[in-house]
Amino acid sequence: MRIALRTSGGRGEYELAGRQGDVSSSDLFERDHFYELTPQITIPGRARVRVNRNQGKPRIRLDEQRSTTHLYRLLAAALLLPKPKREFGETHGRYLMERDAYSVMAIKVDVASLKQDSVTLRPTDLLLENADHLTGRVDVAERMARVARLWERAENVDSQLAELLREHHALVTSSVDHKEIEDSAEAIAKHLNTTGDPLPIAETTIGIEDGAFGEVAEGTRAEDVPKDFGEFDPLSQEQARIKRVVQWRKVAVRGSDGAQFKRRIRTEYRDTCLFTGDKLPKLDVTPSAGVDAAHILPWSTHGINLVSNGICLNKLCHWAFDSGLLKMTFDKSEHVYVLEIPSEYRDSAKSKGFSLDYFDRIAGVIPRDRLPQNHAEWPSPKYLYELNKFVYGE
Repeated sequence: MRIALRTSGGRGEYELAGRQGDVSSSDLFERDHFYELTPQITIPGRARVRVNRNQGKPRIRLDEQRSTTHLYRLLAAALLLPKPKREFGETHGRYLMERDAYSVMAIKVDVASLKQDSVTLRPTDLLLENADHLTGRVDVAERMARVARLWERAENVDSQLAELLREHHALVTSSVDHKEIEDSAEAIAKHLNTTGDPLPIAETTIGIEDGAFGEVAEGTRAEDVPKDFGEFDPLSQEQARIKRVVQWRKVAVRGSDGAQFKRRIRTEYRDTCLFTGDKLPKLDVTPSAGVDAAHILPWSTHGINLVSNGICLNKLCHWAFDSGLLKMTFDKSEHVYVLEIPSEYRDSAKSKGFSLDYFDRIAGVIPRDRLPQNHAEWPSPKYLYELNKFVYGE
């Protein structure tokens, strides 16, 4: 499913079109929009799809104009992209990542949740284009990970840029006034004295030397982009949720911060897989250890590099945990962690002839002696709850 710009004269209008699994865009008409940027950040869209009485065309309409804006501008502000232009015919330039030099032609979205009066949409990809036939794509998860990392770094820095980033963080995560979020992003770009992409400049300025990953893929020709970009997605709502959380958990913090996180996890867990109890350290004759530092919420808006936001797992268990095949919960009454295989995964494994014997043997209560000695470093029940809520819809 996608939100697309229709450029038939004038400024153009945005419509919701396509299908995801069994859900059609028409099923979402006249429902309040909410936009999920991360498992913990959902912004009220303050918009609905309404059908034009004269033309019979479904278009996205804001509930008012003073403090709201359409998703394309809201996303650009939250992701610290240069401000896009709605009037496609007026967008020109050799580079897309310049203020007013591009339009957001389509936004791929998942249906994150559907209620009687509202729908939560999860933006996943942006298609950028200008009138000079340049196109580019933005992966929302990767871009948001970089923004979250800026927010985290700004908490420990005393500078004007850090103050502006802290304000941006607060507004994106709590404000219902879209214009305030836009103004905050504009203030950051102005402070950095750029009309181009402020994100890599902000990363360098605040001391993130290795932040330039997931850059916008631009420079392709418009004719190379599929006409139905993002319009039809065969995945069900549940399948899409699992796919996105696997993707998000792979967008790990990189560079020195990420390396430090990995070292701390392996040290606190004594190079031992939490799920199996196997000790698999790096040997003199092996290129790496047999265990990984697995994130629970890889770029949560809080505590991304805390040991409590990670666990130590062997390679197979890491794959199973990231894929949702192994589900870890915290039993508050018994004060223990429990490992289980969700029923839907059992059904899928059975249909594919995939043996779950290995995972069945390790399911159940996780022995406490595998956990870090410091209780404060134990996996955060809150993070596990947020993860399971997102992956399994609990």
